[in-house]
Amino acid sequence: MDFPRTQPEMMSEDELARHEDGINRVAWTGGLTVAFVTCILLTFLLLTQAETWWQYSVYVLLAGIPLSYAAFSNFIVRQMQVMLLHRHHAQLSLKVNELQEMASKDELTGLYNRRYFYQAIQNELGKARAAKETLALLLMDLDGLKRINDEFGHGVGDIVIAGLSRAIVKHIRGSDVAARLGGDEFGIIMPSTDKRGAFSLARRLWEELEQTPVYEEDGKYVMVTVSIGVSGYPWGGEDLDEMIHWADSDMYANKVARKLPKPPAVIDPLVEAESMPEDLTPSL
Repeated sequence: MDFPRTQPEMMSEDELARHEDGINRVAWTGGLTVAFVTCILLTFLLLTQAETWWQYSVYVLLAGIPLSYAAFSNFIVRQMQVMLLHRHHAQLSLKVNELQEMASKDELTGLYNRRYFYQAIQNELGKARAAKETLALLLMDLDGLKRINDEFGHGVGDIVIAGLSRAIVKHIRGSDVAARLGGDEFGIIMPSTDKRGAFSLARRLWEELEQTPVYEEDGKYVMVTVSIGVSGYPWGGEDLDEMIHWADSDMYANKVARKLPKPPAVIDPLVEAESMPEDLTPSL
């Protein structure tokens, strides 16, 4: 029977200290014991058996063997101790990276969270200023989430939010930073992007959502729209507050415009007649 492999648990600092103390005790106890016993035997042989100079030399050389072995054993044990410490540090670094990743990601969507988003945009704004490059910022709000929750339930609402996040990830670059800022609010940071590039992404997102439902089951499907505000550096503000304010105002204006009723189309009969095929043009 095959059992699932599990990663070894990372040792705590106290456990690591106990292991280190144990290894040191074993190493020093073994080395001192070998040295002590060797010295006693060597002294006994020199006092009782050695008669000529070559016998003294042989006994001294023979005594050097266990002493060398003791020194070599201490060296090996010390290397094991260093390897243990390095492995612990590697496990600790991996755990820290995992915790940082968890702390910076939104659990529902897998996008970055609000705290990471604002740290990232501060960093990218500093880079853009230093390199004199452009930086684009998109803020977006999912329209009608409350209505979706009321009609289909919060479970479907969560699926809709996750579906929108997948659409965002589909259209951004690897260098862009997408985040869920909270509830139905999202943000995208686009380094080295001008106003045209920012509006191009907004247009692609609108087209994607107009054509593809974010939720579909048992013949029911949900289509959503988003209100998007675009800003950037330096064309949308010189600092972060100005950029956020500009993008937020643009998003609000976009949301209001979507709620306004569209005026009825005014059709000019003469223009309509001219645009119709010849065989369908009504005779006067």
